[in-house]
Amino acid sequence: MLHRLSRTLREIHRLSREVPVAGFQDAAFEAMKELIRFDTGYWGGGRLPVEAVVMHYQHLHRLPAEMNAAFEKVKSRPRHVEFISRCVINAGQAQVGDVREAGVDDFYSHFGVDQIVTLYQHDADLGLYHVISLYRSGAERFTEAERLLFENAVPHLQDAWRESKLLHLSGVNRDACPLTPAAALLDSEGSVHFARPAFAELMRREWPDWRGPFVPEAMRRMQDGAFTGERVAVRFTRQNDLYLAVVRNKGLLDTLTARELEVAKQLAKGASHKEIAHNLALAPATVRNHIASIHAKLGSSKVAQVATLMMNEGWL
Repeated sequence: MLHRLSRTLREIHRLSREVPVAGFQDAAFEAMKELIRFDTGYWGGGRLPVEAVVMHYQHLHRLPAEMNAAFEKVKSRPRHVEFISRCVINAGQAQVGDVREAGVDDFYSHFGVDQIVTLYQHDADLGLYHVISLYRSGAERFTEAERLLFENAVPHLQDAWRESKLLHLSGVNRDACPLTPAAALLDSEGSVHFARPAFAELMRREWPDWRGPFVPEAMRRMQDGAFTGERVAVRFTRQNDLYLAVVRNKGLLDTLTARELEVAKQLAKGASHKEIAHNLALAPATVRNHIASIHAKLGSSKVAQVATLMMNEGWL
Protein backbone atom coordinates (compact mmCIF):
# COMPACT_ATOMS: atom_id res chain seq x y z
CA MET A 1 0.00 0.00 0.00
CA LEU A 2 2.78 2.44 0.93
CA HIS A 3 4.58 1.63 -2.30
CA ARG A 4 1.46 2.51 -4.33
CA LEU A 5 1.03 5.74 -2.37
CA SER A 6 4.65 6.75 -2.90
CA ARG A 7 4.52 5.95 -6.62
CA THR A 8 1.29 7.94 -7.09
CA LEU A 9 2.61 10.97 -5.22
CA ARG A 10 5.82 11.00 -7.28
CA GLU A 11 3.69 10.96 -10.42
CA ILE A 12 1.52 13.85 -9.17
CA HIS A 13 4.55 16.01 -8.40
CA ARG A 14 5.95 15.20 -11.84
CA LEU A 15 2.66 16.31 -13.39
CA SER A 16 2.86 19.65 -11.55
CA ARG A 17 6.07 20.41 -13.45
CA GLU A 18 5.19 19.04 -16.87
CA VAL A 19 1.42 19.40 -17.42
CA PRO A 20 -0.03 22.82 -18.39
CA VAL A 21 -1.67 24.39 -15.37
CA ALA A 22 -5.17 24.25 -16.87
CA GLY A 23 -4.97 20.47 -17.11
CA PHE A 24 -3.17 19.67 -13.88
CA GLN A 25 -6.18 18.93 -11.67
CA ASP A 26 -7.72 16.48 -14.15
CA ALA A 27 -4.32 14.81 -14.62
CA ALA A 28 -3.91 14.54 -10.84
CA PHE A 29 -7.37 12.97 -10.47
CA GLU A 30 -6.50 10.41 -13.14
CA ALA A 31 -3.25 9.60 -11.32
CA MET A 32 -5.22 9.07 -8.10
CA LYS A 33 -7.20 6.30 -9.80
CA GLU A 34 -4.11 4.11 -9.51
CA LEU A 35 -4.56 4.44 -5.76
CA ILE A 36 -8.33 4.52 -5.16
CA ARG A 37 -11.24 3.56 -7.38
CA PHE A 38 -13.67 6.44 -7.94
CA ASP A 39 -15.85 7.78 -10.75
CA THR A 40 -15.88 11.56 -10.41
CA GLY A 41 -14.29 14.24 -8.25
CA TYR A 42 -14.43 17.79 -6.93
CA TRP A 43 -11.61 20.22 -6.07
CA GLY A 44 -12.38 23.65 -4.68
CA GLY A 45 -11.62 26.26 -2.08
CA GLY A 46 -12.56 29.63 -0.69
CA ARG A 47 -13.42 31.57 2.45
CA LEU A 48 -15.80 30.70 5.27
CA PRO A 49 -18.40 30.90 6.82
CA VAL A 50 -20.11 27.86 5.37
CA GLU A 51 -23.50 29.52 4.88
CA ALA A 52 -22.02 32.41 2.88
CA VAL A 53 -18.90 30.78 1.46
CA VAL A 54 -16.98 32.75 -1.16
CA MET A 55 -15.50 30.28 -3.63
CA HIS A 56 -12.15 31.17 -5.15
CA TYR A 57 -12.07 28.19 -7.47
CA GLN A 58 -14.07 25.06 -8.25
CA HIS A 59 -12.98 22.21 -10.50
CA LEU A 60 -15.26 19.35 -11.49
CA HIS A 61 -13.70 16.10 -12.67
CA ARG A 62 -15.95 14.21 -15.08
CA LEU A 63 -19.00 16.07 -13.77
CA PRO A 64 -21.26 18.53 -15.63
CA ALA A 65 -20.76 22.26 -15.07
CA GLU A 66 -24.36 22.54 -13.90
CA MET A 67 -23.32 20.89 -10.62
CA ASN A 68 -21.89 24.18 -9.34
CA ALA A 69 -25.09 26.09 -10.12
CA ALA A 70 -27.18 23.33 -8.53
CA PHE A 71 -25.11 23.45 -5.35
CA GLU A 72 -25.74 27.20 -4.99
CA LYS A 73 -29.45 26.39 -4.70
CA VAL A 74 -29.13 23.80 -1.95
CA LYS A 75 -26.01 24.75 0.06
CA SER A 76 -28.04 26.69 2.67
CA ARG A 77 -30.33 23.74 3.45
CA PRO A 78 -29.82 22.51 7.04
CA ARG A 79 -28.62 19.00 6.14
CA HIS A 80 -26.08 20.37 3.66
CA VAL A 81 -24.82 22.98 6.14
CA GLU A 82 -24.57 20.24 8.77
CA PHE A 83 -22.61 17.98 6.39
CA ILE A 84 -20.16 20.72 5.35
CA SER A 85 -19.78 21.98 8.93
CA ARG A 86 -18.82 18.49 10.07
CA CYS A 87 -16.15 18.36 7.38
CA VAL A 88 -14.83 21.80 8.34
CA ILE A 89 -14.72 20.93 12.05
CA ASN A 90 -12.76 17.79 11.19
CA ALA A 91 -10.43 19.58 8.78
CA GLY A 92 -7.38 17.47 8.05
CA GLN A 93 -9.28 14.20 8.54
CA ALA A 94 -10.88 12.46 5.57
CA GLN A 95 -14.60 11.82 6.00
CA VAL A 96 -16.45 8.93 4.34
CA GLY A 97 -20.18 9.07 3.82
CA ASP A 98 -23.23 7.68 2.08
CA VAL A 99 -25.24 10.53 0.57
CA ARG A 100 -28.56 9.01 1.68
CA GLU A 101 -27.43 8.46 5.25
CA ALA A 102 -26.09 12.02 5.35
CA GLY A 103 -29.38 13.38 3.99
CA VAL A 104 -27.77 15.13 1.01
CA ASP A 105 -28.96 12.74 -1.71
CA ASP A 106 -31.39 15.42 -2.98
CA PHE A 107 -28.32 17.04 -4.52
CA TYR A 108 -25.75 14.29 -5.13
CA SER A 109 -27.99 11.54 -6.49
CA HIS A 110 -28.88 13.70 -9.50
CA PHE A 111 -25.20 13.50 -10.50
CA GLY A 112 -24.86 9.77 -9.93
CA VAL A 113 -23.04 10.12 -6.60
CA ASP A 114 -23.79 7.59 -3.85
CA GLN A 115 -20.56 7.45 -1.83
CA ILE A 116 -18.17 10.25 -0.86
CA VAL A 117 -14.71 10.52 0.64
CA THR A 118 -13.79 14.13 1.27
CA LEU A 119 -11.14 16.11 3.08
CA TYR A 120 -11.17 19.78 4.04
CA GLN A 121 -7.94 21.60 4.79
CA HIS A 122 -7.89 24.88 6.71
CA ASP A 123 -5.07 27.39 6.46
CA ALA A 124 -5.33 29.52 9.61
CA ASP A 125 -2.65 31.97 8.42
CA LEU A 126 -4.48 32.78 5.20
CA GLY A 127 -8.04 32.26 6.44
CA LEU A 128 -8.75 29.85 3.58
CA TYR A 129 -10.01 26.32 3.22
CA HIS A 130 -9.49 23.83 0.41
CA VAL A 131 -11.47 20.66 -0.27
CA ILE A 132 -10.97 17.61 -2.45
CA SER A 133 -13.69 14.96 -2.79
CA LEU A 134 -13.88 11.65 -4.60
CA TYR A 135 -17.27 10.23 -5.59
CA ARG A 136 -18.58 6.73 -6.37
CA SER A 137 -21.83 5.50 -7.75
CA GLY A 138 -23.35 2.29 -6.38
CA ALA A 139 -23.38 0.68 -2.95
CA GLU A 140 -19.63 -0.03 -2.66
CA ARG A 141 -18.37 2.14 0.18
CA PHE A 142 -14.91 3.61 0.49
CA THR A 143 -12.94 1.39 2.88
CA GLU A 144 -10.92 2.54 5.88
CA ALA A 145 -7.72 1.71 3.99
CA GLU A 146 -8.87 3.92 1.09
CA ARG A 147 -9.82 6.70 3.48
CA LEU A 148 -6.31 6.66 4.98
CA LEU A 149 -4.66 6.62 1.56
CA PHE A 150 -6.76 9.60 0.51
CA GLU A 151 -6.04 11.47 3.76
CA ASN A 152 -2.30 11.06 3.23
CA ALA A 153 -2.46 11.99 -0.46
CA VAL A 154 -4.52 15.21 -0.27
CA PRO A 155 -1.82 17.48 1.28
CA HIS A 156 0.51 16.43 -1.53
CA LEU A 157 -2.19 17.12 -4.13
CA GLN A 158 -2.64 20.64 -2.74
CA ASP A 159 1.10 21.31 -2.61
CA ALA A 160 1.57 20.07 -6.18
CA TRP A 161 -1.36 22.17 -7.44
CA ARG A 162 -0.03 25.33 -5.75
CA GLU A 163 3.41 24.75 -7.23
CA SER A 164 1.86 24.08 -10.63
CA LYS A 165 0.00 27.41 -10.55
CA LEU A 166 3.04 29.41 -9.48
CA LEU A 167 5.50 27.51 -11.64
CA HIS A 168 3.62 28.03 -14.89
CA LEU A 169 2.71 31.68 -14.44
CA SER A 170 4.60 34.00 -16.74
CA GLY A 171 7.72 35.24 -15.01
CA VAL A 172 7.85 32.30 -12.60
CA ASN A 173 9.76 29.57 -14.36
CA ARG A 174 11.71 26.57 -13.11
CA ASP A 175 14.90 28.59 -12.69
CA ALA A 176 13.28 31.52 -10.87
CA CYS A 177 10.99 29.47 -8.66
CA PRO A 178 13.56 28.74 -5.91
CA LEU A 179 14.31 32.47 -5.71
CA THR A 180 10.70 33.44 -5.00
CA PRO A 181 9.55 31.26 -2.09
CA ALA A 182 7.28 33.95 -0.65
CA ALA A 183 4.84 34.11 -3.55
CA ALA A 184 1.03 34.31 -3.52
CA LEU A 185 -1.89 34.98 -5.84
CA LEU A 186 -4.30 37.78 -4.91
CA ASP A 187 -7.53 38.96 -6.47
CA SER A 188 -8.36 42.60 -7.20
CA GLU A 189 -9.85 43.04 -3.70
CA GLY A 190 -6.60 41.97 -2.05
CA SER A 191 -7.81 38.53 -0.97
CA VAL A 192 -5.19 35.78 -0.99
CA HIS A 193 -6.26 32.78 -3.06
CA PHE A 194 -3.26 30.64 -2.16
CA ALA A 195 0.35 31.13 -1.23
CA ARG A 196 3.58 29.43 -0.43
CA PRO A 197 4.21 28.99 3.33
CA ALA A 198 6.97 31.64 3.42
CA PHE A 199 4.48 34.31 2.28
CA ALA A 200 2.74 34.53 5.67
CA GLU A 201 6.07 34.48 7.52
CA LEU A 202 7.39 37.50 5.62
CA MET A 203 4.06 39.33 5.83
CA ARG A 204 4.23 39.14 9.63
CA ARG A 205 7.65 40.78 9.63
CA GLU A 206 5.88 43.92 8.45
CA TRP A 207 2.53 43.30 10.18
CA PRO A 208 3.12 41.01 13.24
CA ASP A 209 -0.59 40.34 13.83
CA TRP A 210 -1.52 39.78 10.19
CA ARG A 211 -3.92 36.97 9.29
CA GLY A 212 -5.57 36.40 5.90
CA PRO A 213 -7.40 36.15 3.72
CA PHE A 214 -7.10 39.91 2.94
CA VAL A 215 -3.72 41.62 2.77
CA PRO A 216 -3.42 44.90 4.74
CA GLU A 217 -5.01 47.97 3.22
CA ALA A 218 -1.61 49.56 2.49
CA MET A 219 -0.78 46.64 0.20
CA ARG A 220 -3.98 46.59 -1.87
CA ARG A 221 -2.85 48.85 -4.72
CA MET A 222 -1.60 45.93 -6.78
CA GLN A 223 -2.01 47.95 -9.99
CA ASP A 224 0.92 50.15 -8.83
CA GLY A 225 3.21 47.19 -9.39
CA ALA A 226 5.06 47.38 -6.09
CA PHE A 227 4.78 48.12 -2.37
CA THR A 228 7.62 49.03 -0.01
CA GLY A 229 7.16 48.90 3.75
CA GLU A 230 9.50 49.28 6.71
CA ARG A 231 10.83 45.72 6.49
CA VAL A 232 9.53 44.08 3.31
CA ALA A 233 9.02 44.89 -0.34
CA VAL A 234 6.41 43.38 -2.65
CA ARG A 235 6.26 43.16 -6.42
CA PHE A 236 2.95 42.58 -8.20
CA THR A 237 2.52 41.10 -11.66
CA ARG A 238 -0.89 40.92 -13.33
CA GLN A 239 -1.89 37.33 -14.22
CA ASN A 240 -5.23 37.42 -16.04
CA ASP A 241 -7.78 38.26 -13.30
CA LEU A 242 -5.28 37.75 -10.44
CA TYR A 243 -2.03 39.30 -9.24
CA LEU A 244 1.15 37.42 -8.48
CA ALA A 245 2.66 38.92 -5.31
CA VAL A 246 6.29 38.17 -4.45
CA VAL A 247 7.36 39.34 -0.99
CA ARG A 248 10.98 39.68 0.11
CA ASN A 249 13.02 41.46 2.73
CA LYS A 250 13.50 45.13 1.93
CA GLY A 251 16.79 45.78 0.16
CA LEU A 252 18.89 48.62 -1.17
CA LEU A 253 17.12 48.62 -4.54
CA ASP A 254 13.88 49.54 -2.77
CA THR A 255 15.39 52.95 -1.98
CA LEU A 256 15.33 53.81 -5.71
CA THR A 257 12.46 55.72 -7.26
CA ALA A 258 10.44 54.02 -10.01
CA ARG A 259 12.32 55.98 -12.69
CA GLU A 260 15.71 55.24 -11.12
CA LEU A 261 14.84 51.57 -11.07
CA GLU A 262 14.03 51.66 -14.80
CA VAL A 263 17.36 53.34 -15.49
CA ALA A 264 19.18 50.84 -13.25
CA LYS A 265 17.66 47.91 -15.16
CA GLN A 266 18.80 49.36 -18.47
CA LEU A 267 22.24 50.10 -17.06
CA ALA A 268 22.62 46.59 -15.63
CA LYS A 269 21.74 45.10 -19.02
CA GLY A 270 24.65 46.95 -20.63
CA ALA A 271 22.86 49.90 -22.25
CA SER A 272 24.89 53.07 -22.78
CA HIS A 273 23.83 56.52 -21.52
CA LYS A 274 22.56 57.42 -24.98
CA GLU A 275 20.66 54.13 -25.36
CA ILE A 276 19.00 54.59 -21.97
CA ALA A 277 17.98 58.14 -22.89
CA HIS A 278 16.49 56.88 -26.16
CA ASN A 279 14.77 53.83 -24.64
CA LEU A 280 13.17 55.79 -21.80
CA ALA A 281 12.58 59.05 -23.71
CA LEU A 282 14.80 61.02 -21.32
CA ALA A 283 17.31 63.77 -21.85
CA PRO A 284 20.97 62.57 -21.60
CA ALA A 285 21.57 64.98 -18.71
CA THR A 286 18.60 63.48 -16.83
CA VAL A 287 19.99 60.00 -17.33
CA ARG A 288 23.37 61.09 -15.93
CA ASN A 289 21.63 62.57 -12.87
CA HIS A 290 19.65 59.36 -12.31
CA ILE A 291 22.79 57.22 -12.60
CA ALA A 292 24.62 59.42 -10.09
CA SER A 293 21.69 59.10 -7.67
CA ILE A 294 21.59 55.31 -8.19
CA HIS A 295 25.27 54.90 -7.32
CA ALA A 296 24.88 57.16 -4.28
CA LYS A 297 21.90 55.21 -2.91
CA LEU A 298 23.39 51.77 -3.61
CA GLY A 299 26.90 52.66 -2.48
CA SER A 300 28.23 51.48 -5.82
CA SER A 301 30.76 52.95 -8.24
CA LYS A 302 30.63 50.52 -11.14
CA VAL A 303 27.89 49.21 -13.43
CA ALA A 304 28.89 45.64 -12.59
CA GLN A 305 28.06 46.27 -8.93
CA VAL A 306 24.57 47.49 -9.87
CA ALA A 307 24.03 44.48 -12.10
CA THR A 308 25.13 42.03 -9.38
CA LEU A 309 22.83 43.62 -6.83
CA MET A 310 19.87 43.52 -9.20
CA MET A 311 20.48 39.87 -10.00
CA ASN A 312 20.84 38.94 -6.31
CA GLU A 313 17.55 40.64 -5.45
CA GLY A 314 15.72 39.06 -8.38
CA TRP A 315 15.23 42.13 -10.57
CA LEU A 316 17.01 40.66 -13.61
